[in-house]
Amino acid sequence: MDNKKLNENVMEPKTEVNSETDTNDTTQAVSESLQSSADNHEKAEKSGVSWGFVFNLVCILLLTFATSGGGYYLYQELTKQKDSAQALAVELKQALNEPSKQISSLQRQQQEFSGSITQQMQRVTDSQALLDERVAKLAQRNPNHWMAEEAKYLVRMAGSKLWLEKDPSTAASLLKAADDRIESMKDPSLTPLRKALAQDISVVSAIKSTDIAGTVLTLDSMIEQLDQLPLNRVEVENAAHRIENPEMSASIDDWKENLAKSWKAIMDDFVVVRKRTTDITPILAPDQQWYLVENIRNKLLQSQLALYRQDQVNYRQSLTLARKWISQYFDLNDAQTKETLSALEALKTLEIQTPTINHFQSTALLQQLVIYGNLMVTEEPSL
Repeated sequence: MDNKKLNENVMEPKTEVNSETDTNDTTQAVSESLQSSADNHEKAEKSGVSWGFVFNLVCILLLTFATSGGGYYLYQELTKQKDSAQALAVELKQALNEPSKQISSLQRQQQEFSGSITQQMQRVTDSQALLDERVAKLAQRNPNHWMAEEAKYLVRMAGSKLWLEKDPSTAASLLKAADDRIESMKDPSLTPLRKALAQDISVVSAIKSTDIAGTVLTLDSMIEQLDQLPLNRVEVENAAHRIENPEMSASIDDWKENLAKSWKAIMDDFVVVRKRTTDITPILAPDQQWYLVENIRNKLLQSQLALYRQDQVNYRQSLTLARKWISQYFDLNDAQTKETLSALEALKTLEIQTPTINHFQSTALLQQLVIYGNLMVTEEPSL
C-alpha cells in the first residue's frame, strides 16, 4: 500500500510537467517534483523502496532536461524569426521609400520644366510685343524710308558686282538705279547724297569693262579644237607621182639632149628641194604628240584661271607659250591653225583693269538716312 501511494505521488508531477507550456512554470514544477521525489526517496529508502522508484526518478529527470532544451531551442528560433522579420521590415521600408523618392524627383523636374516653359513663353511674349512696337513705329515713318532702304540695297548689290564679280558696267547701272530712288523722294536735303552717288557712278563708269565670260568661252572653244589641229610633218612623195624619165633618142646626133635628160634624171633622184613653214624639228612620236596637246591645253586653262584672278602677267605668259608651241609643231598652212593663232594673238591684247576704289562715298550717307531718317552731315562729301 505504501508503494502504491508512493508511485501515485511520483506520477503526479509527471502529469503536471506535460501539461505546462511555459518554461518557467515547468521548471518550478520540476523543482517541486524533485523535492517531493527526494522526500519520497528518503522515505522509500527508509522503508526499503524498490528499483521502480529509481527508474521513474531517472525518467523524470530526463524529461525535465528535454523540456528545458526544447524551450531553449524554441527561444532561439523565435529570436531568429524576430530578427528576420525586422530585417524584412527594413527592406520593405527602403523599397517603399525608393519609389517615393523617384516620384518626388519627377514632381520637382515637372515643376522646373513648367517654370522654364513659363519663362520662355514670357520671353516670346515680350519679343512679340517689342516687334509689334517696332512695326508700329515703322508704319508711322515717312514713306520715303522704304525708298532709302531700297537705294541702300542697290548700292550694296553694286559693290558685290564690282568687287566680287568684276562687272563694273552692271555696278554702274545699279548705282544709277539707287540715284533714281533718291531723286524720286523729292527732298532737297538729300543733295549731298545725290552728289556722292554721282561721284561713285563716275568712278565706276570710268573702269574699262573686261568681257571675262566671253574670253573664257573663246578659250574653251580653242581647248576643244586642239585635237583637230594637224601637225607639221615631212611629206614623202609617192613613187607613182614622180615624173617619169623622158625617153632617150636613138639618134647619135641627139647625144647632147640625151645627156641633159640623163643628168636631170640623176639630179631628180638624188637631190630633192622642199619648202618648210617652220623650223626643222624631229617628227613627233604618238605619245609625244599627246603630251604636246595636253601641255597646250594646260596653258590655256592657266590663262583662264589668271583671267578670273585679274592676273594680267600670268594671263599673257600662258597665251604666249601656247601660241609658240602651236606655231612650232602644227601645220601653218592649215586654215584652222591660222585661225587659232590669230585668236590667241587677239586675246593677248586684252587689258584686265582692276577697280581702284574699295568703297562707295554714298554708303555712309545712305546708312544715316536709313537709321535717322535724314542726313546728319552739313558739309558736302569730299571728292
